[in-house]
Amino acid sequence: MSILWEDVRYLEAVARAGGVGGAARELGVSVSTVYRRIAILEAAVGTPCLERGPGTGGLTETGAMLAQVGHRMRKAIADVAGQVHAQATEIVGEVSLTTVEALLPFLVEPIAELTAQYPLRVSLILADSGPSVRDREVDVAIGIMRRPPPGCWGVRLGKLPYGVFGTTAAVRREPEPQWVVRALSERSSPESAWEREHATHIATRAQFSALVSLVAGGVGVGLIPRAIAALHPELVEMHAYRERVAPLERTAWLLTHPDLRKTPRVRVLMDALARRFRAAL
Repeated sequence: MSILWEDVRYLEAVARAGGVGGAARELGVSVSTVYRRIAILEAAVGTPCLERGPGTGGLTETGAMLAQVGHRMRKAIADVAGQVHAQATEIVGEVSLTTVEALLPFLVEPIAELTAQYPLRVSLILADSGPSVRDREVDVAIGIMRRPPPGCWGVRLGKLPYGVFGTTAAVRREPEPQWVVRALSERSSPESAWEREHATHIATRAQFSALVSLVAGGVGVGLIPRAIAALHPELVEMHAYRERVAPLERTAWLLTHPDLRKTPRVRVLMDALARRFRAAL
């Protein structure tokens, strides 16, 4: 039985996502499908590729070697696709974009503008650790960081200062405001560390996308980028926290692969995003 690239792709996704569940979510299939494709691969190579049993789920030595092969193949395919993409001269087809879910409100207007003006499809991936611009897995990314990483070409969009916001009633709550803080899954973030130090009376924990809605709904006060809070006129800032949140300020960057920065469909997407963000930041 021969080894098929499609089966190796499933194993590579497990290695990259850190587990079968993450691979299934990334590939848009069920966990059972991932296990089935890896079982086919194991039958082809004649040895297990995935450790099984309680407390396991990692790759065997053979599995790790095949996953590395899969990674190189995926990167090579992405490189070829990127080169073809870079040679395109018409604003047509598909362009891909990834960023964190918190920035979704700033994407709607540019995407609507482009898809109304051009025969262009925008593939949007919202994830904290999305596909890589450097590896040509995605055309454009919006990242929150100090500077563009090596292998990427970047346009500085502006600063993202933070503040503590809530509805008027939530801010004035006696004897002290309640807080809506980030979920435990975001515990490693600088924002979560700040909350552990300053948020005294916690009412709710939530993923950031839900946190903003909960704060806007009056559940409690929360740590939110000012540009996002400005989209909710019902929110007011607690100015007493301004100095304490200042160190959290970061920079938003628009990123692409250097080979793609002059490609028309990539350029028009980046231009539209830059206009929207610079108007807000």
